[in-house]
Amino acid sequence: MKRILITAAEPEEIVCAEQAHRLYEHSIAGKLEVDFMLTGIGTTSTCYRLTKKLLEASGSGKPYDLVINIGIAGSYSFNDTPETPALFPMGSTAIISKEYFGDLGFETLFGFQTLFQYEILDADVFPFKGGALHRVKLDDNIESYLSNYKEGVGVTVQTVTGVPQRKAELMRQFGPHIESMEGAAVYYVCLQENIPFFELRTVSNEVGEKERTKWNTPMALESLRRAMNEFFKIW
Repeated sequence: MKRILITAAEPEEIVCAEQAHRLYEHSIAGKLEVDFMLTGIGTTSTCYRLTKKLLEASGSGKPYDLVINIGIAGSYSFNDTPETPALFPMGSTAIISKEYFGDLGFETLFGFQTLFQYEILDADVFPFKGGALHRVKLDDNIESYLSNYKEGVGVTVQTVTGVPQRKAELMRQFGPHIESMEGAAVYYVCLQENIPFFELRTVSNEVGEKERTKWNTPMALESLRRAMNEFFKIW
């Protein structure tokens, strides 16, 4: 039986997974043991709470076989353009192929530079590859489920992007599709602890949109709920 930990930053996100779990609780009995955990918002809380949870599980002799990070997020590929169709419009679902820490570095006269560009860290020192944290390959049934959704690049920031200049800089530096405040922290901890993982995000807004009235959180949460229903179906 596999032991799975599902994490999210906020209660409304984790509820989507809990509701899906209740629908399939009988069919997955004996196959999955599922726990749910709120990480809180941001990388600091996420690193602390997730590491503590994983170490407690390992110490008890019942380590987790998979960590899933879910949540709503902003999209950098939100609107169609003549050159590029939108990969992640409102309500769409993304599987994050790799994550970047988007604000870990130096402000310079030439703009923001990462720790790797500033040559403080080697961009290929574990767990980084090319300055990014990459998703690992999972069991075939999980990979088949993930293939139903488009893959996107994630950037994790501690200040939600709200001005065009900062958005343009992040796009130039990292080429992201999805912005969150926790994703890279989950990748970092799971890679360090050698625990399989994936991150699933549904789009509630365009990155840079400050007016919350233009966000569609209910649509994003419904997409998240549907995606979690499909996950539990595969077992």
